[in-house]
Order: sequence, then C-alpha cells, then structure tokens
Amino acid sequence: MKKVLLMTLALMVYASVVLADHIGVYEDQGGTNCVKTQFAAFPTPNPVYIVHKFNPGATAAQFKVNDTSGFIAASQVTPYLMLGTWNVDVSLAYGGCVVGDHVLMTLNFYVLAAPTSCAPGLEIVPAPTSPVPGSIALVDCAVPSGNLKTATGGRMAFFAGCIDPLACNPTAAVSTTWGGIKALYR
Repeated sequence: MKKVLLMTLALMVYASVVLADHIGVYEDQGGTNCVKTQFAAFPTPNPVYIVHKFNPGATAAQFKVNDTSGFIAASQVTPYLMLGTWNVDVSLAYGGCVVGDHVLMTLNFYVLAAPTSCAPGLEIVPAPTSPVPGSIALVDCAVPSGNLKTATGGRMAFFAGCIDPLACNPTAAVSTTWGGIKALYR
C-alpha cells in the first residue's frame, strides 16, 4: 500500500511539473516547431509566433525577446494590451484569465538573404524591469489581484540543426532536497 501511495504521489508531482509555464518562439501558431527553415523573399514578411504553453491560468506576462537574427523586424501584432516593445521590455495584459496554449504575439521579419549556416535567432529572456528579478514574470488568475509566478523561456533558430529540437517542448524542473528524494524510497 505504501508503494502505491508513493507512486501516486510521484505521478501527481510529475504531472504538475510538466504543466509548468513556458513562453517560446515558434514557426507555427501551435507552438511545435522552433526551427524556421523556409523563408519568403523580400518584401513578403516571415511571421514567427510567441506562444505561452502549458498555461494553467494567467492574466499577464512580462518578458523580452533577444534578437540576434540580423533580419529586419517589420511589425509586432498582439490581441492583448501591450506596454513596451518586444525586443526591449514588453508587458502583456490578457484582459482576463487565459488557460491553455495561446499565441501572445506575432513578429514579422523581412529576410534579405536566407541563412546558409547556423544563424543566431530569437530567445525569450527576463525583462530588465521584471518584478521577479532574473525571471520571466507572469500573473496567475488568483482573485482579487493575482500572484506572481515565473515561466521558462524558449529559443528559435533559423537553420536546421542549430538547436536541439527538444528545446521546442521543454519540461520544467522542480528543485528538491536530497531528503525529499530519499523519502520517496522509504
């Protein structure tokens, strides 16, 4: 019975870990591909999508997108109230509690010449003015004012083989103590 209880507890902990918030940059709106290999010629814009994944419920996000692509940023489009700019410090207010994977923003880039080798790309990082220093900040759906929580950030490359494809669908890590691990096996 003790082993069944421990196994159930371990599965519950694993399920909550997998559902940790992640904000990534993707080629598609579904948030499945973080490597962009097809490019439209100038003057057609090339969209990439910033997607909030594994979202158990949030009302706002604050982050920055590091852009080392060398491409020309054309526009940013979001359905949410936005303060700041995507590549400096952006805060998005969702206007209510949003649950599940959803597109936060579309960035359109002009590409003058497609990369022929691993080009730096885009990465979601903490905003300089984050209320949780050194972390990507979110506000959960707690009433009345919400609680601060954090998210992991993702990367996007502009050439196949530049980053690990597993970076597209990360799983969160939870810190624990050695005593907590040993307790699972008593």
